[in-house]
Amino acid sequence: MMPMTPVAAMRLRRLLLYLPALVLVALVASWFWGGSQSVKATLPSLFLETLDGERYALSPRPGNVRLVELIYTRCPDVCPTTTVKMVQLQKRLKEAQLMGNGVEFLTITIDPQHDTPAVLRKYAKQLGIDAQGWSILRGDESSLQNVTSSLGFIASKTEDGFISHTTSTYLVNSSNEVIRKFGMGDDFDPDDIYLQLMNLKKEGL
Repeated sequence: MMPMTPVAAMRLRRLLLYLPALVLVALVASWFWGGSQSVKATLPSLFLETLDGERYALSPRPGNVRLVELIYTRCPDVCPTTTVKMVQLQKRLKEAQLMGNGVEFLTITIDPQHDTPAVLRKYAKQLGIDAQGWSILRGDESSLQNVTSSLGFIASKTEDGFISHTTSTYLVNSSNEVIRKFGMGDDFDPDDIYLQLMNLKKEGL
């Protein structure tokens, strides 16, 4: 193993210093906002931007449910783990002919200054995201603040560029209401969510 440079060593020490606080914030946020229960939250009707620079309307979609994850690409753990599990879920939904046909995925970055379209394309490629039924979105600070506050999602950036955040994903119905919340990382169960989605589609939701 190559010796660590002084700058890298300093960054590691600072990360370890912040780590307990990051864990505490995530645990507290999860206690208030985590789980897979129904909550009173909504996806706001505003415009974000696709990786091609086109406007994407977060408006109600009749006949569709949307699974929403809020991530940042420098996240060292729960964000990429959640996205990988969503890729697994996407494959099953494609087999059931529901992906992009009644079920959509949204990935919204909470770090738009760093997560440029090029960075997000690389992230999508590395983690195996298929564009079918899956939109990756960016927005300005005002729009993102609207999204996070409407969903009850808390995010706080540290000096090192890491972001402590709520560990929740959101299932949104055709009226933009959050009808389920799921965890992130190890708490995101693609098998359970697949069954819930299938039941919802059977019920016509």
